[in-house]
Amino acid sequence: MKILILLIFIFSVSCGNKFQQIKEVKNIAGIDPCESPDADISCNFENVPDNPGYVMNISSKTEPGIKIFIEGQILKADGKTPYPEILIYAYQTDSTGLYSKSGNETGVQKLHGKLHGWCMTDINGKYKINTVRPGKYPTNDFPAHIHWAIREPDGKMQYLNDFVFSDDKHVNEEYISKPYYKTGDVGVLKLSKNNNGILWAKRITVLK
Repeated sequence: MKILILLIFIFSVSCGNKFQQIKEVKNIAGIDPCESPDADISCNFENVPDNPGYVMNISSKTEPGIKIFIEGQILKADGKTPYPEILIYAYQTDSTGLYSKSGNETGVQKLHGKLHGWCMTDINGKYKINTVRPGKYPTNDFPAHIHWAIREPDGKMQYLNDFVFSDDKHVNEEYISKPYYKTGDVGVLKLSKNNNGILWAKRITVLK
């Protein structure tokens, strides 16, 4: 029976409205496919709040770690035209490199942990992220990073290259020359202090 349900799910997400069909599998089969490590990208947007603004607050004010502030802008393929109303989802490790949990996560956030958030680009294609600097995974030498995915107004969804940091020794020539995703920028941020003493960086992404 479980195999049959899985096959039905795989077929359903291959056509039509993936987001709606994932919800149907959850409701009918009594399982949540968004809790799987192989969850469909649409799961990132299942728990999005109503009317997200252009500012994303990933961490609380009491979250341990170095506070960072990111200002970003998404442009259309011509590299000039701002791209408004793009829904952004981001998640990250805590300062120790773990996807720490608060205990009340649901769906894909059971894997991504408590440090996640959503926002939507404004009329100028801009967004802001307030968070703490993520820690590296304890078990490997991959750069510390923030994952993100976007959903365009027409429903197209994609992952983009992680936010990483220029002063990370593992953000080297090899990393920069082999981005995971070909669209957009590589995602290397150069942090500097703003007028309030908070580490700040800017990122501009051109969607192809």
